[in-house]
Order: sequence, then C-alpha cells, then structure tokens
Amino acid sequence: MKIAIAIWNDHVSSAFDFSACILVMEMENDEEISRSQILLESQSPAQRANQLKSIEVDVLICGAISRILAEMITAAGIQVLAYTTGRIDDVLEAYIAGRLAESQFSMPGCWPGARKGFGKRGQGRRRCRRQGNQENCEL
Repeated sequence: MKIAIAIWNDHVSSAFDFSACILVMEMENDEEISRSQILLESQSPAQRANQLKSIEVDVLICGAISRILAEMITAAGIQVLAYTTGRIDDVLEAYIAGRLAESQFSMPGCWPGARKGFGKRGQGRRRCRRQGNQENCEL
C-alpha cells in the first residue's frame, strides 16, 4: 500500500491544490518499507490526479482540496482523506492506528461531513444558517 501525504515542512500542507511536494510511504503490514519525497509536476487537477495514479498511490492524506480535484483523484481509485492537519509522523501514526478521525487531526471549519470522503454526489451536503455572528451547519 502506498500512502501519499501533501507536505509543507514537517506538517500536512494546508491546501493540496497548491502543494509542491508529497511524501510517499510504502507500507506493508502496517510497517513502513520506504519513504520518498516527490515533486508535484503541475498545478492542473487532471495532471495531479494522473501523477498520483502513475506512482500507484492508494491513499492521499491532505489538508483542504478543491472538490473537482478530489473527485478526479477518487475517480482514479485513490482514497482521499482531506481536511487533515498535524505533523507528518503524528498523522501517519494516527492513520495506521485508525485514529485519524480524532479532532486533533481535523482542520478547523464548519463541515463535519467533509472528512467522510468525496465521490458521493448528493450525499452529505451541508445546510448552513446564520444565527447572529455564528453559522450553524448541518448535514
């Protein structure tokens, strides 16, 4: 299994659409076999999705991501775990342990269903309404 994490310094990059680099880990039985940094060659959503597919990534862990790019990556058979934040090693450890859904790895925001995945058209749409200075969102 290959896991790609969009990186900036030693943290998950806050926006995958503008990330310059990914860290790719090859895993076997929850053990890391290899780790390499790969430059993302293009800003084009289609080319980014194709690059991930060509290096045989199974899972992409990233911060924010545009819906069109997330859908292209998902259509390429890659699981997208978006809106993730934290130090790279902490995020990888949490992913392996099945704890990536914990709040400390979630980017701040108002979309509780965002981290449940893309590619499910019509499902999980949020409805927001403003009350005073706060916006309350529901799925």
